[in-house]
Amino acid sequence: MAGPEPGMPPTAPSAGNARSHPNPTQLSRLLRTGPFEEALRTAIRSSRLSLERIQHRLNSRGTPVSITALSYWQSGRRRPERPESLLALQQLENVLGVPDGALSALLGPPRPRGRTRGTGDTPPLTSLWSDSASAVELLAQVDTSHDSNLTRLSQHDVVHIDGDGAQVKARMRQLVQAERNGVDRWVTVFDSEGTDVTPPTIRALRSCRLGRVRTDHDRGVVVAELLFDRTLERGETVLMEYEVVPAPESLRNRNQDHTYSRRFRLPIREYLLELQFDPDRPPLNCESYVAHPDGQEIDRPKPLTVDQYGRTHAVVLDLGQASFCARWEPATAPSSGPRSAEAVVPPRLTEPGIHAR
Repeated sequence: MAGPEPGMPPTAPSAGNARSHPNPTQLSRLLRTGPFEEALRTAIRSSRLSLERIQHRLNSRGTPVSITALSYWQSGRRRPERPESLLALQQLENVLGVPDGALSALLGPPRPRGRTRGTGDTPPLTSLWSDSASAVELLAQVDTSHDSNLTRLSQHDVVHIDGDGAQVKARMRQLVQAERNGVDRWVTVFDSEGTDVTPPTIRALRSCRLGRVRTDHDRGVVVAELLFDRTLERGETVLMEYEVVPAPESLRNRNQDHTYSRRFRLPIREYLLELQFDPDRPPLNCESYVAHPDGQEIDRPKPLTVDQYGRTHAVVLDLGQASFCARWEPATAPSSGPRSAEAVVPPRLTEPGIHAR
């Protein structure tokens, strides 16, 4: 995607992806003592397999698992509990080359499930991006200390999609309320989920301006601070708008995954997703769904009806830690754009696919 607009702060160097590989003794000890997420994370690093390759091998064994689920398992945010997830874990042990049952034995009793967070159970902002080392590294370069002090009241995303099913623009309108004095920014993350994908350009439109912008051009990830026009006092609200525009070269290299996903780390009272398709080439079908943070879908997808003007929408109320997503099948052969974070896995805009927050 195109770089920052004129006047934007300079971007940081691309985030590195190199990692050191643990020694066998370290892995053997973790497989005996746990915890599960650390043992799994170390086993993945030892295997030198990417999450994409692991997902491919699990799919070929008849136990499909999303990359999002794998990332949440290794971060400790979620763990395999459902019968199909436990079967996949058995195959994952084989894929990673660890003894049968070694990882399964580290699982404790099932945790309570639910869409809303409990007191003291607020995950860190980086937990939304545990499947993206680049996003985690870029987040460390901006100020995220204000994020947990903003109550999400309402958000409206409008995503424009061309006749090939590619996202050409997304416009966001967010209403947030400060829970303490001195809150002055929102941090947003967009992950195009690929290599050699130019990140999207973020443009501040209303009640905010761009602060620090950090970009990984190799992975198509951008993290940006949206600074409010004024510092908020406790109880005050701000209605801000911004848009995300893919680079022209990203639109020419279309992604086959026609999905938009917004990740939510904290509860939101109302989230509205509006999709604007090319009225002359509407999709063959379109549906919305809610997913757990581990990537497992909640309930059945809901079909969305596209009107004669190419428009459709979906709304959800009082959503907690989850991802709200939409997917569509284009009427013509796809040609691949990024998916849009609270933050939106299944693809990621977050909150922090374009995947987004």
